[in-house]
Amino acid sequence: MKKIVLSVVAAMCSVSLAHAADAKAGQALYAQRCAMCHGEKGAGDGALAATMPEGQKPRNLAAGSNKYATDDAKLKELLQKGGAALGLSVLMPAQADLNDTQLGDLVAFVNSLKK
Repeated sequence: MKKIVLSVVAAMCSVSLAHAADAKAGQALYAQRCAMCHGEKGAGDGALAATMPEGQKPRNLAAGSNKYATDDAKLKELLQKGGAALGLSVLMPAQADLNDTQLGDLVAFVNSLKK
């Protein structure tokens, strides 16, 4: 019985220590790393979007649909690995230098853009 109680307490502590994604911090990362292509509001209309060939334009993140990133885990993977690694646009750069907390924050902000 003691082992069960200790296991439950340990699980509760680890959950409470987990980072709650911070969309505000994600917004700052988005402005630095994503807005130039995806646009300030995620509509796929950033300054660089006009220079990209058809079929390679940035996704409209505000529309809420994505052919690969159908959930937060896949969006994190796409951000971390980049489009080319997943058979998507080679113009979507990897954000491999971001840690898990930063990726979570960025995902939270991208989710806040969805209409």
